[in-house]
Amino acid sequence: MASTSKASIAQPPPPLLKPKSIIPKAPAVVPSFESLPVNKTQVEKALTALLAHLEKQQQKASHDLLQDEEHKLSLVVGLKKVPKRAVHKPIRLPLKHALINPKDSPVTLFVKDPQRQYKDLLERSKINFISRVVGLDKLRNKHKTFEAKRALLKEADLFLVDDRVVVEVGKAIGKMFREAHKQPVPITITRKDLKAELERAVSATYAQVNTGTTLSIKFGSTGLHTSEQLLENLLSVIPQLAVRLPFPNDGFDIIQTLHIKSPNSTALPIYNVSLDEQGRFKGPSQAEIEAVQAKKQEKDRLALEKQKKEEEKEKRRIERSATKTGKGRAGKRDADAAQEQVEPAQEAAEVEQPKKKSKKSE
Repeated sequence: MASTSKASIAQPPPPLLKPKSIIPKAPAVVPSFESLPVNKTQVEKALTALLAHLEKQQQKASHDLLQDEEHKLSLVVGLKKVPKRAVHKPIRLPLKHALINPKDSPVTLFVKDPQRQYKDLLERSKINFISRVVGLDKLRNKHKTFEAKRALLKEADLFLVDDRVVVEVGKAIGKMFREAHKQPVPITITRKDLKAELERAVSATYAQVNTGTTLSIKFGSTGLHTSEQLLENLLSVIPQLAVRLPFPNDGFDIIQTLHIKSPNSTALPIYNVSLDEQGRFKGPSQAEIEAVQAKKQEKDRLALEKQKKEEEKEKRRIERSATKTGKGRAGKRDADAAQEQVEPAQEAAEVEQPKKKSKKSE
């Protein structure tokens, strides 16, 4: 039996791209509340005053049966500068005490198809706080009209979505959910511990970052939380602003003002940067300005070079076209001249032929 040499063995081709080793990013460390320039006493005073005001309003309107006894409270954040772009994915901010009670407040989950597969998955995982599971096909077919979407919007207080179909669900539901501040929250449904993933999503609040300088973040409600629980939620949300907002290099310095309010109350201040303390954002440094200018100049230079190349290419194309046209015209002129020389000879030949015939006949 002939031995096969190592050289004759076909070796696999080298990879076209050698990926770099992926180093997981370390999670951002949330600072303690005590390390922030926010006065805890001022937070407590503002919250106490807001709750007293709401209670007083409730007593005045006690005869009104249509008056809502529950008031949702929000933290209003004023930023020193506008985000570079809107963040479509809501920013999750864990709370000490959940904003909703799934037993009383329905939670809807949007999933990939088939819908039945994920219903069975929730049953096997003993997850009973999801009120309804809606597949993508069902969402597209049964909730196409404006009335159907509005009815779906009113069915639940919180909407979750499988992160694999975020774009498709967003197109199917339109902007109605975003305008009602009920934009579906992405979750990773393929996690091993799905129950823990869903519990984290339900027990958190969310910040929707747009292209403005104001954010509104819910941190509790008078119907579900005590004053102590509201304070704990507020004190847990504020430090997270230093690391969760899309300004990684600014930290808490990006915050201009903090207020708390209910939907129908005046905003009460809990933090406000004085203009004497660099309250206005100091802006980019000279080095950053020069770097931006250099980048712009390089971009303009490349654009100019590209324009010149396009102009030269167009010029060469026109020259080639003119050359071909010139050759065609010259050839036509030569053919016409040759034809002009041939025609008199043919006419002369035609004249000579009858003469020869007449001579023969004579």
